[in-house]
Amino acid sequence: MKRYRLSVCKGSSCKAGGSDAVATAAREELSTRKLQVRCELYRGGCYGFCHMGPNVVIREETGRKRDPLSPEDYQLMGWEGEAYYSHMTPEKMRRVVAEHIEQDKPVIELFGHPDEADE
Repeated sequence: MKRYRLSVCKGSSCKAGGSDAVATAAREELSTRKLQVRCELYRGGCYGFCHMGPNVVIREETGRKRDPLSPEDYQLMGWEGEAYYSHMTPEKMRRVVAEHIEQDKPVIELFGHPDEADE
């Protein structure tokens, strides 16, 4: 059974775009589906893709020792098992929890593409 860390951006642009509601939807969906033991939810810092927010990053927990000075809370790391979701809404977040977290199937069509031009 895979385990995950789910981060919802708490930067000012993402908050203005509704990241608090996205985080609430994630918390509620994880609880409803009893997935808290499989997924740690936290509020990450700004990932720098403010124009694409609210932003969510999910990383598969691999047992890697967590470095408190690592930039992973505010930067995409390019690690295996890392997924970046952009333009998130509470509805999209519920789908991501149901599919990515519960079924271990990332929702590819909701992935963000930070290397592409502004949408």
